Amino acid sequence: MRRMFLAAIAAFALAGTACSRDDEGEQEASIRASTVVVPETRVDAVPHEEPAVARAQWRAVGDTARAVTGNLRVSIERTRGGPLIFAFATGVTIRAQPYNVVPADSRSGVGGQSYAALLGGDPRVDVYLYRVLSENVTTSAPQGGLCGGMRTRIMAVSEYVDSSGRWVFKIASFRGEGALGEGEDTILCNAFAYTAQ
Repeated sequence: MRRMFLAAIAAFALAGTACSRDDEGEQEASIRASTVVVPETRVDAVPHEEPAVARAQWRAVGDTARAVTGNLRVSIERTRGGPLIFAFATGVTIRAQPYNVVPADSRSGVGGQSYAALLGGDPRVDVYLYRVLSENVTTSAPQGGLCGGMRTRIMAVSEYVDSSGRWVFKIASFRGEGALGEGEDTILCNAFAYTAQ
């Protein structure tokens, strides 16, 4: 009886070993060694953000931005998706409602140019379009609002990492009655550049 019991244990152990060897064989068969002969051509997307979500303080870059707007603070009025407040150091405050997000390489409807060309930005990022709800220009603003003496109607905004690895913020301001791409009466006023403080 004892011999039969030991024989049964030995047979069971042999069967278990055979099963584990079969499992290993299946695993080895499913993992194939191969040499990669095709180059990796995928390019990572440029990091970009929705304005006012991650960063709020921006330093003016370039003569136009320094002269017309100065530094910038951008904040969400109440909730994400609602109006943004653009507070410029020279005394211009804009309250604007987002209405669309478009690729920067798409046509803006202004002179056949892309949004990236208008902003002097990267064509691989998104551009957020805003309808200006109100523009408050104090007497301290040296050149009036973003469109000088005319009321700013539309803003195109992009926030992304540039080729030097810095977060940048680009704004293009427009006057006229139509939304971008919907008519000939939308006119580019200025483009402004900022970098994260």
